[in-house]
Amino acid sequence: MACRIFDKMLQSHKRSTAVSSEMCNEELRDLHGSGERNSNHPLRFSTTAIFGEDEMAKDMINHERTMSVGYMLKHYRRAMFWVAFLAAPIFIEGYATALLSSFFSYGPFIKKFGHQESGQIEYTISISTPWKTGITIASACGQLIGLWMAPVVTYVIGYRLCRNAGLVIASFSTLLLLWSSDAGNPLALFLVSQLFLGIPWGLFQAIILPYISDITPLRLRAPASAVISMFWLAGQFLTAVVLREARQFQNSAWRLATPILVQSTLLIPIMCIPCRPPESPLYLAQEDSDDEAKQTLRYLHRYPTFCPDTALAALKAVDVHEEETSNRPGLLSCFRGVNLRRTEIAVMVSVTQQCVGMPLITYPLQLLQKDGLSSEHALCVTVGLLALFLMSTFCSMLAMRFIGRRTLWLAGLSIEAASLVALGGLALYAEHGPPKNISTITGYLTVMLAMAYHSTTGPVCYAIVAETPATRLKTETNTLARAAYILLSLVNVYLVPQLLQIGPGGWNIGLRAAFVWAGTATGCLVWAWFRLPEMKDRSPAEIDVLFEHNVAARQWGDATF
Repeated sequence: MACRIFDKMLQSHKRSTAVSSEMCNEELRDLHGSGERNSNHPLRFSTTAIFGEDEMAKDMINHERTMSVGYMLKHYRRAMFWVAFLAAPIFIEGYATALLSSFFSYGPFIKKFGHQESGQIEYTISISTPWKTGITIASACGQLIGLWMAPVVTYVIGYRLCRNAGLVIASFSTLLLLWSSDAGNPLALFLVSQLFLGIPWGLFQAIILPYISDITPLRLRAPASAVISMFWLAGQFLTAVVLREARQFQNSAWRLATPILVQSTLLIPIMCIPCRPPESPLYLAQEDSDDEAKQTLRYLHRYPTFCPDTALAALKAVDVHEEETSNRPGLLSCFRGVNLRRTEIAVMVSVTQQCVGMPLITYPLQLLQKDGLSSEHALCVTVGLLALFLMSTFCSMLAMRFIGRRTLWLAGLSIEAASLVALGGLALYAEHGPPKNISTITGYLTVMLAMAYHSTTGPVCYAIVAETPATRLKTETNTLARAAYILLSLVNVYLVPQLLQIGPGGWNIGLRAAFVWAGTATGCLVWAWFRLPEMKDRSPAEIDVLFEHNVAARQWGDATF
């Protein structure tokens, strides 16, 4: 039956492409000529060029678009479980990356890995800036290697085996991290371990988002993508808790080893639990493993009227249609034809996360520590803030069920830009006026900035990147987006300390650096207003059609099918 449906789609695809394209182009010409963009003159499109006359495929997509929360909880419990299971490595990555940055100010780590600076008193031990920078860059380089490998490895062995390979590499690299404290040159071995650890982190960043989007229905895709942001925050939350508790040990060796042992312990259950996650049905369809693809679709979609033959035929029809613009998956295909605009959107929303002033979140804490706040109390404050940010991300997952991605993105950037301007203005006021309550107001504003980020820009980014690429180029597009994010984070590694540091070695800008991020956030807001389309409840076929006809971002809401 699937073969008959698929053959019918291929035949009608050739007949209807020219007619559908001409109708859509005529609508665009009429709209541009009249200068109207409202509900009285909507843009009308059709997916007939992709699905032919198969009404069952269209009905299936409409069904996924209109599912209620209760319906999803009843019929998609398996998909939700696998989303959480597949995103678990992101939880460990969030823990590990937060642990790395925290170690540089963690007493037991400094005592074991640091060295006495020349000209300092006998008991002054520290880790030099070149070593800190080198370790950070090594971790980023490992992630870039993993990102570069991901599309090729996934193309050969699939998402499931690629994920398992990443877990094995992460386990051995964590053992190397644990042994580094007993090495002759501990910092050198620690740097090497971070380089190797970065490889699985890069693999996970590249494959887990498209993997999750492939096994979830249309209505569940955005909240499921935002789970990545929540798990990342949860890993950071665990880091703060573990470091706070590890300080209570009397033995300094255990205070250092405990956080690393926790990282190893987190990897064990994910590798040993006898769970076999389903392979991406889209990957199976592209590999012509039709029987296995139908079994996977039937396993994930549990509602009574679901037809795996129709679902498989729809996946293949979209894949055949996209093959015209991306003959073979590869990074270069992301820069060709209509895919260039899709890559631009994915990359820009990813780098926006680095341009909205998140490094300022820790600035009030630094001020409080200078005023005498102990490291233990600072960790308690960090734990409380991370719990608040987790709640914000959860609220964002609920909001994406009702509010569009573009709306949330623009609102979040507007709040962030306004908060940054207020922080910069507060710094100027503190220089020329009474500094009373400045620290308190600064704290409130930075918390508002962080909550706006974790309610909008942070989680919504993953939903946009999951929905924007062509289905054949999901991993490749996500790889480029994450690579751009990491490269910009390396720039921030150098710029942020220079901007915020007051005194020798810094640029003496301090909190006035908020104006710098206010400018970059405003630039990202202007870009999003003109270039970011609304993709809420749009199927991959509909998104393909809208991109192929170069519909302006602000006109996507008027497009009908």
